[in-house]
Amino acid sequence: MKKNNGFTLIELVIVIIVLGILAAVAIPKFINMQQDASRAVIQNVSATLKAAVDLVNVKKQIDGAETSVDYNGHTIVLVEGNPKPDASQMRHLLNMDLPTTTWTPNWLTVACDDSQFCILGNRSYSVSQPVVPDFDSGHAVFFWPNGYVLENCFAYYANLEIEGSQPLIGFVDSGC
Repeated sequence: MKKNNGFTLIELVIVIIVLGILAAVAIPKFINMQQDASRAVIQNVSATLKAAVDLVNVKKQIDGAETSVDYNGHTIVLVEGNPKPDASQMRHLLNMDLPTTTWTPNWLTVACDDSQFCILGNRSYSVSQPVVPDFDSGHAVFFWPNGYVLENCFAYYANLEIEGSQPLIGFVDSGC
């Protein structure tokens, strides 16, 4: 007589239950990885921008410049000693491929889809969204990753446009 070497129903049910438990534990970890990656990207943009502004300040001191500096072959216009926060200059400072424009009447709630990052530059101070700590005058530029909206997942550069003031550079990653 030939013996059947298959799996029993109980063994199959146990394997399915174990796989279900593993999936229930692993899926949230993968979701958090995507959020962590988005946060890391925003933090990286902020740090890169800070380093670029520091380099512009060094170049400004070396050249004795007051209104503009040459940065990697591009002219960076200075307003009250800091780079002007417009989209074209930020492309040069970050050396990134950014869309030429992402302006839309509902820029806060519509995700952009033209490139890896979205940019909204030369925005004057307002008390409305997005909220930037200590930003109470001047102009700012915002960067956010494709697929997100400009609300709680962005990096920013704000020139307060006050003589001797330092620009505000940072990020908000609570919504990434």
